[in-house]
Amino acid sequence: MADVFLSFNHEEEKIANAVQRFLEDKLNRGTVFMSADRWQVFAGEIWLDRIEQELDSAKVVILLLSQDSVGRPWVNFEAGAAWLAKKAVIPVCFGNLSKENLPKPYSGIMALALPDEAGCLLQSVAHHLHLVPPEPMGDEDEAFIRLRSEFAR
Repeated sequence: MADVFLSFNHEEEKIANAVQRFLEDKLNRGTVFMSADRWQVFAGEIWLDRIEQELDSAKVVILLLSQDSVGRPWVNFEAGAAWLAKKAVIPVCFGNLSKENLPKPYSGIMALALPDEAGCLLQSVAHHLHLVPPEPMGDEDEAFIRLRSEFAR
């Protein structure tokens, strides 16, 4: 089971994959569980049971929020479950959704915007996992360059 649960709209899987790789590269930590990743939930598993197990074991739940995903039932379902379980919930805006336009209840939680605040995301996840924070990134950081390139597409 993973310490970080990444909730996203399956149509935005490329962005989610980039965020997963970025976090795993920079935190030198095990797997980030991706809720809509067909390679992390296997045939024969009860999908909802697996989501429940992963949410239960996660310490941090990252919500990838765009105009498309912010209203999706599953993203909201996973966010609500995390909130009720007192997990650290980090709304991460991207694409056509800004932090200033987050709807309630997300607007009441300190949010970040990617790719610009990738360093803040790292620091926040490290904080909630009680890890030594990674060194600040520069514009030449390879993991940051890869992440930024996914958002430029």
